Amino acid sequence: MELKKTNTDMANNALSSKQFEQPTELSHLISALQTTLDLNKLLIIFDTALSKKIGQSGFIFENNELNTTLQHGLTAHHKCEYHLTIESSFLGKLTFMRRKRFTEEELQLIEHLLAALLYPLKNALLYLQALRSSYTDPLTGALNRSTLDSVFQKEVSLTHRHHSNLSLFILDVDFFKVINDTYGHAAGDMALKSITHCIQETVRESDHVFRIGGEEFAVLLNSTDSVGAERLAERLRKAAQALPIKHAGHEFNLTVSIGIAQYSEGDTLDNLMEKADKALYQAKNTGRNKTVCA
Repeated sequence: MELKKTNTDMANNALSSKQFEQPTELSHLISALQTTLDLNKLLIIFDTALSKKIGQSGFIFENNELNTTLQHGLTAHHKCEYHLTIESSFLGKLTFMRRKRFTEEELQLIEHLLAALLYPLKNALLYLQALRSSYTDPLTGALNRSTLDSVFQKEVSLTHRHHSNLSLFILDVDFFKVINDTYGHAAGDMALKSITHCIQETVRESDHVFRIGGEEFAVLLNSTDSVGAERLAERLRKAAQALPIKHAGHEFNLTVSIGIAQYSEGDTLDNLMEKADKALYQAKNTGRNKTVCA
């Protein structure tokens, strides 16, 4: 069974302390919610306080605009779902779950408490947005070049710790200037967004996709040797070639060239990128639409 409270703006709901054993409990919750801007911590604080009253087993929070889903606790059959808005701004969907049906009194209590969550939730989402803008490319949503250095260091540490492999490939969109000149810069932007999505759909969730400049992308592949990287890169090259790009009534295709390098003990990021770059240039200079391994 699923109970829905859809498109409810509870910012102006009166907060009642009658639902609490002690009047100070509500003020304690409000104070606790103001202690963090971390979205996950904030929702767990709220969930913990609510659980003491109604014993729900867990929650799921979803915000599609930020491509964010957070889950805590256990899923269960009975659910109550809230579409949270404040001042006409949609914050996300919050679903609580437990094994037995929620009573009307419990639903009223949840709504009273949610009114205390809205402004801290809005602030946490704004903070998450600001954080992401500092490490992602605004056009494509891929990680940006400045983030590559720190991610590389973390992956190298994991590679040493687990005695595993690490590979990197650099991908370049072939004849990108021709796309811009023929169809316009808006079409070029659409091509970059499409190829980013294609990369993200082809690689694993644990891999890292970066836009490192113009029409050039880098992908760090953990626990992957050059053979595995070449296999994945070739699959990506074929997927990109088959990808139709549609914009303003025009449809066109593109191809990509990819250079691959495997991390060796002592490699810096510059060393590894130089090896991948040389392989990329070889792919470019021998006809493009190719995958070359250093």
